[in-house]
Amino acid sequence: MKLHRISTALLTAVTVAAVAACSDDDTDTPTSAGTANTTVRFVNAIGGATLDFAQNGTVGTGNGNVAYGSSTSCMRVNNANPQLSVRTAGSTTSLTGFNPTFAANGTYTVLVTGTTAAPVYTTLDDAFTAPGAGNAGIRIINATSGATPGAGNWDIYVNPTATLGTPNATAVGRNLASSYLTVPAGQTNTIRLTNAGSTTTLQNITVPSITAGNVTSVVVTDAATGSTTLQTFPLPACATP
Repeated sequence: MKLHRISTALLTAVTVAAVAACSDDDTDTPTSAGTANTTVRFVNAIGGATLDFAQNGTVGTGNGNVAYGSSTSCMRVNNANPQLSVRTAGSTTSLTGFNPTFAANGTYTVLVTGTTAAPVYTTLDDAFTAPGAGNAGIRIINATSGATPGAGNWDIYVNPTATLGTPNATAVGRNLASSYLTVPAGQTNTIRLTNAGSTTTLQNITVPSITAGNVTSVVVTDAATGSTTLQTFPLPACATP
């Protein structure tokens, strides 16, 4: 009887140890919260396409039926094995060519352009230095395609006056983003686009007030059918985890 009690105790200890070991192993998997060390969100800039964005094979809330010009939620992933895929809405087949490189503890925006048959993925690092007191930051993302004449490379002016002076950013090409440009916080700001090297206004973009110390991106895409005005979509920064 005494030997039986000892054997039972030993079995219990082994079982507890095994469960604990399994629990420890779980925190090391790419899908666990313990290694979800990087923030990623996507922007759909493929004209005419609605996309799903899956994480570990599952399309989560805010990541399905993402329309043109819209973005996903900000997802926490493992930088070395993010297990992200891009699909046309309702499909389980991933679009080709998505092989991202993320650094640990980073925050990224992935711009998806091109076509569903030949998608182009551009990974933009969202890191920024907080603007000084009373200021905010605006970044322009050029998501236009060759279908928009003359919109290949832009010079960018912040709150332009009659005399433009030196642009705040130059030659921002397709699938590229400007740096974060400093603007006054708490007021509406104007961003002017010109074709690179020109002072002729291509388009003025009105950006609503931003809280001091914060930044936002503005995604600029092709004009809608029948229009010549480039479309703009604000993209607030992901919250710091």
